[in-house]
Amino acid sequence: MEGHTNSSKILLGYFLANLEILFDKSIGEGESTKFQYPGLHYKPATSQVYGDLITLLDRCLISITKGSGDEISLAANTIGLMAMTAADRAHELYVESLPVLSKILKTWFPMFKEIIECMILLAFFGTKNCEEIENSMQLIWELIHKTSVSTGNANKNSLSILPAAISAWTFLLASTDGRRLSYKYWQGAISYFFHLLEEEMDEALGHAACEALTLILETGSLEKFSHRSSNINKDEIIEKLNNFILKFREQDHDQNHYYNEELDFISDVINLFEDDDCPKSSINIRGHLLTLSTYSQIIQFNYLKRFLGSGFEVHMMGNKLLQNVFDFTPIYHVHHEKLWEEPTVTYFVLEARTKKTRQRLFMSPNSAYNKARTQLLNKNRDLTKDGEHQ
Repeated sequence: MEGHTNSSKILLGYFLANLEILFDKSIGEGESTKFQYPGLHYKPATSQVYGDLITLLDRCLISITKGSGDEISLAANTIGLMAMTAADRAHELYVESLPVLSKILKTWFPMFKEIIECMILLAFFGTKNCEEIENSMQLIWELIHKTSVSTGNANKNSLSILPAAISAWTFLLASTDGRRLSYKYWQGAISYFFHLLEEEMDEALGHAACEALTLILETGSLEKFSHRSSNINKDEIIEKLNNFILKFREQDHDQNHYYNEELDFISDVINLFEDDDCPKSSINIRGHLLTLSTYSQIIQFNYLKRFLGSGFEVHMMGNKLLQNVFDFTPIYHVHHEKLWEEPTVTYFVLEARTKKTRQRLFMSPNSAYNKARTQLLNKNRDLTKDGEHQ
């Protein structure tokens, strides 16, 4: 791998600042947030910038298990970003973190959403096969059932965790090949999401259930998500989704434009599925076109964009792992005006710059300036022709 780049050094500086605050016990609760998002989301980097990666990971895991509030959030976000940028060492991070995070997910924890996010980013970037991803999905699925409204455990905390947990499970499902999923783990998932849509619940939970069902439709492996006795088919799922969206629109949800737009999009995706077509979306990232051709890719894109926030575009332009996920290669069109050079001439004149001197340097057809200008015009003209033939 190449040596440290300027962006790697910048990120390393932010990481060190974060860690200094994270582990300085003399700093009061709440002060760590001032470095949290600028540091974690500023620039992509390679694993080389972290030095002893496992030492850094261990310190973050200690903060997660023994810290509180901002310290936990900062540590979880740090691990998530490490997984996203650690390249060939991401699997090492996953293996080392799994025992600690899985234990936390099996007990009540005040920062569940941050831990869930950390867990699935490790699974997404660090697992090597479908079995490892399914293992992480099972941990999230157990948490979903433990806090599920269908088991009578509904409360304010569970209703805030459930949408995040279902979205995380859906994100990991989008990262697997439905044909390779096990038959024994997900029996009854469709019925569970059906039940959620039938309940009176908040908008976030209904939206999360709709996303999960829509993605299950795309996998084409409905038999793996339904009870063998129920034999739920594609038309039943589409009908259930359409009924929920219609009911949602009839209720007073006008103030929440986000969920209205998201459910409208799901409705469009369902219509495409009915015609045996796939959703497609194109996103402009700093002048470069990213094309998403499946609902799975759209789920992945939205989730990672939420995590990275304002740093998403920077990562997409420089993070090879993210570029590989979406098969995205920034293409710089050679005829773009920003890539054209302007002629400049540096000259040194020992005596005073008289009128004749300026004419000789700039106005004469054989001047250095005009020669440089002619060469660059010819060069830009050739680049434009090449760009048109590509």
